[in-house]
Amino acid sequence: MTSEYRPTLPERGPSAADLAERDAFAKLAAESLSVTRKSAETWRTGLSAFVTLVTAGVVVKGRDSTSAMTTEWRLAVTLLLGGGLILAVLGLWQVLGVQAGIPKSVTLETIRARFASVAAFEVSIASDAADGIRRAQKLVAVALCLLIGGVVATWWAPAAPARPPAYLKVEHGSSTSCGELQSADDGQIRLKVSGAGAPVVIPAASVANMAVVAACS
Repeated sequence: MTSEYRPTLPERGPSAADLAERDAFAKLAAESLSVTRKSAETWRTGLSAFVTLVTAGVVVKGRDSTSAMTTEWRLAVTLLLGGGLILAVLGLWQVLGVQAGIPKSVTLETIRARFASVAAFEVSIASDAADGIRRAQKLVAVALCLLIGGVVATWWAPAAPARPPAYLKVEHGSSTSCGELQSADDGQIRLKVSGAGAPVVIPAASVANMAVVAACS
C-alpha cells in the first residue's frame, strides 16, 4: 500500500532579501519586452538612416567611381557594395520584425498551455526579440565590412588601360612615315612622329599607300 504524499513546510520562510529579489525579478520580467522593443526602435531608426545614406551615395557616385576601372575591379566593387547593402537591408528587416511584435494572435489558453503564465510568455517574447536584435547587429557588422571594403577598393583600384591610339603608316615616294595623325587638309598630311620635334608633312599627291596600325615599328 502506497503512502500518501504530504508536503512538508520549509524550515524558515522567505527573508526580506528573498522577497526583494522576487519583486525585482518580477519587475524586470514585466519591463523586459518594452525595453527590448525600445531598443529595436532605436536600431530601426539608425539603420533606416544608414541604409538611406549609403544607398544614396552608391546610386549617385557609384557609376562615376567605377567607370574608369577594369571589369574585374568593377565586378569586385559591385559585389562588395551590393552585398553590403543587401545585408544592411536584411538587418533593418530583422529589426522591423522585432519592433512589429507578435506576428500572430495568441489566446490565453495557448499561453498557459505552453508557458504556464503570461509573465513567462512575455519573457520568452523578449528573449526572442533580443536574439533578433543580435542577429541584426551581426548582419550590420558584416555589411559595414563589405561597404568599407568596397569604398577602399574604389580608392586603390587601378584605372583601366587607355585604348591604344591609332597610328597612321604612310608610304610616300621612297619613304615610309608612321605616327599620330594631326591633320589632313590643303593637300597635306601631318604626322606626329616619335623622336621628331616638328610634324612630318607629306604631300597627298605623293602618297602611295596608307594604313592604320596599332603601333609604329
